[in-house]
Amino acid sequence: MSNQNKKQQKNLFLTESTIKKIEQLKIDRKLSSHGAVIEYLVDSYFANESSQNQALLTEIDAIMFQHLQRVVEPLTEDLKRVRVTGNVIDRNTQMMLEFWNHYFIMTDAKQLGSTDKYKTVPFEEAEELIKDRIAHNRQKKIDRKTKRALSDNQDS
Repeated sequence: MSNQNKKQQKNLFLTESTIKKIEQLKIDRKLSSHGAVIEYLVDSYFANESSQNQALLTEIDAIMFQHLQRVVEPLTEDLKRVRVTGNVIDRNTQMMLEFWNHYFIMTDAKQLGSTDKYKTVPFEEAEELIKDRIAHNRQKKIDRKTKRALSDNQDS
């Protein structure tokens, strides 16, 4: 018999109510002694404690997953928009490079007249137009977010 299975005598002081419950469990579970009842109760307690801990961990895991889904979902939509926008920008940039290469070939250009050296009036107008367009789009985005936030607050 190993040391773990070696039984030791212990004197316990119990209330009459507890003694009656131990007697009832001894009969109900067909156990041989009061000690067997206490061993059964201790084993049941630790088995139940472990399963309760596992259930709690599973519940916490599910709650965290739901929370992460709520956080990640809007980011995923934004990333999709960025990817689509990036594809459009890449396509437009490639088209512009092809156009400018063709233009330089057709005009037999020997040198680049960069905007660092000289800005034409039409170029400055184009810069202003783009700056205004970006500001307008940024304002539209802010307005959409504000409208969405107000809508969410009214729904709550």
